[in-house]
Amino acid sequence: KMGRRKIKMEKVQDTNTKQVTFSKRRLGLFKKASELATLCNAEVGIVVFSPGNKPYSFGKPSFDLIAERFKNESEDSDGGEKSSGYNSRRGNGTRQEKKICKRLNSIIEEAEAEKKRGEKFQNRLESAGEERFNVPIEELTLEELKEFEAKMKKMHGGIQGNILQMKASSSLLFLSKDIK
Repeated sequence: KMGRRKIKMEKVQDTNTKQVTFSKRRLGLFKKASELATLCNAEVGIVVFSPGNKPYSFGKPSFDLIAERFKNESEDSDGGEKSSGYNSRRGNGTRQEKKICKRLNSIIEEAEAEKKRGEKFQNRLESAGEERFNVPIEELTLEELKEFEAKMKKMHGGIQGNILQMKASSSLLFLSKDIK
């Protein structure tokens, strides 16, 4: 029985262990953030990127509300000028701001590329059946049905992956809508 034990704070090298560690600690971080929000009536927003560079967000009451408030307060503090959404009270805003802008611009580019991939995927989906699948399903042979099912499962997996990534990054894109 392993139970809880103290571990060294050093980078995890094994890919599988790293992913498990990230998942558990991300959930723990979000749980602590939720507790902080509940106990102190605080509004909390967190964005975390996985080792695979997937964004995960948490917000209470919601990440979008927190991000909008953060962005508006940042714009107000700059005398009404548009800002990247970052306003540091520690005096190192410029470097941090550039870093955040760079990352958000990268996410925007990824989202635009994903949108183009989605459009291509939609076009492929519309023409996926080719001519032999443009017949009533009752007229397909068992072999054709199995092939059709395999194609549909593959497309479904791709769609689910795209949906998950788009949901995770939508809150970050919300932050960057006025940056460009």
